[in-house]
Amino acid sequence: MLFPELNRNEINSMKASEAFLLGLPRRLLYKRSQKVFVIGFHKTGTSSLGKALQILGYSVCGSLREANTLPSNAEPEVKNFLIEKAKPLLEKYDAVQDTPWFIIYKELYQLYPNAYFILTVREQNSWIKSLQKHFGTSSIPFHQFIYGTLDPFSNKQTYINKYLAHNQNVRSYFKNNNKFLELNLNEFNWDKLCVFLGTDIPRTSFPHANKASNSKKMFFVKKVKSIMKSFYYKK
Repeated sequence: MLFPELNRNEINSMKASEAFLLGLPRRLLYKRSQKVFVIGFHKTGTSSLGKALQILGYSVCGSLREANTLPSNAEPEVKNFLIEKAKPLLEKYDAVQDTPWFIIYKELYQLYPNAYFILTVREQNSWIKSLQKHFGTSSIPFHQFIYGTLDPFSNKQTYINKYLAHNQNVRSYFKNNNKFLELNLNEFNWDKLCVFLGTDIPRTSFPHANKASNSKKMFFVKKVKSIMKSFYYKK
């Protein structure tokens, strides 16, 4: 499907927002032969990178909502469960970002050894503050599995240790792999990303997902998306 994010029943894709519209010409002109997997922890700029990939013409899947209820906390069982839930989406989308994709980066590499893998990172204190502010003491099953706790305030160091360990494990796993890139949130730019993916640099600025958008621009985007959906659903 060329536009999975316009499917009525799709719940995982990044929204067909301004970035989606900007990427339409590339989506229509070029077929993306290699997958792109963003495997950084949440709150490391994964949404911004997802929007950047949309602008570059990739269809981007966000969090894996079908896997919100995990079968247990046993690692092999959880990973097998995630892969089975992920397979239908991997067939539909060019790229993925957000939770729980970073949990199964080794399994994704085994399935797609020629894919591009991008580790997004940020300074640890900045990361934990952002996580605390965004999630608070959540009840998200993924977080219990990842951190062994749902309280990033009382167990701040546990969260940081898990985050740093993941980053180091990914670096070691992809050492000397030319299809692996590490991007720091403070250094997001088109140059690094487009050279890595072998694509032309867009004329628009690099997106930042959490910045407020102009209301007039958002109205235009919603209107265009509504028109597209009205035609797309008639097929």
